[in-house]
Amino acid sequence: MNYIKELNAFRQWLLINKLPTNAILLWHTLMMVNNLAGWKRNFNAPNVLVGQFSGLSIQRINEARKQLMEHELIICENGKRGKAPVYEMISFMDKRDHYQDQLPDQSQDQYQDQFRNILKHKQNEIKERKKEETGKEHLVMIYEENIGKLNPLLAFEFTQWVERVGEAIMLEAIKLTTKHNGRTFSYLEKILQEWTRANLETLEAVEAYERKKESHRTNTVPFRKQPAATGRSMFDELRLEVGR
Repeated sequence: MNYIKELNAFRQWLLINKLPTNAILLWHTLMMVNNLAGWKRNFNAPNVLVGQFSGLSIQRINEARKQLMEHELIICENGKRGKAPVYEMISFMDKRDHYQDQLPDQSQDQYQDQFRNILKHKQNEIKERKKEETGKEHLVMIYEENIGKLNPLLAFEFTQWVERVGEAIMLEAIKLTTKHNGRTFSYLEKILQEWTRANLETLEAVEAYERKKESHRTNTVPFRKQPAATGRSMFDELRLEVGR
């Protein structure tokens, strides 16, 4: 198997075929493992090793492996209990001889740079997901410290709202709930529903909306109370005036 030509052929194949990022990463990882194994037709690749090289979880590896098999890019047999899966890379050169003349050569260093870039991109995605999860957990902690405990169902709804409106707006809703002495999740949710109906998508828009509401409340003049009715008619009042 010509390593460089296979890589270039795969890249050309991707120009006209859609393949998820995880599947692309797994293909490159398996090529690297096969290279380390000495380019065997069939080679073992433990999930632990593949996960270490790619940053993919076991579930993501299984999903990506299925996608590669559906596109006939690899053959895989699940290893027996305690043994690693057995892979076979389907050669583009065997399927498409015309690639040999059409594809330019590429150095090993260039390939390694490409693989590192893909791996770095994947690692950044993992970091972003972890950052998002940390942000949600922090908001839950702030809510429970200031408003009350969330049961599992409400905690799920809480995180759904965070994904919908963002962390900054959720934090502002918690502040407003606390300011108004709200003590339930439904109180917080009503605030979020009001902002959603008003199409407020940024923290700045929320703050401007609340300032306008506060200004309206401040400038509203309450109705003057009318004197209580005495039960006397206008004629009774006139008689009293005449009799004085």
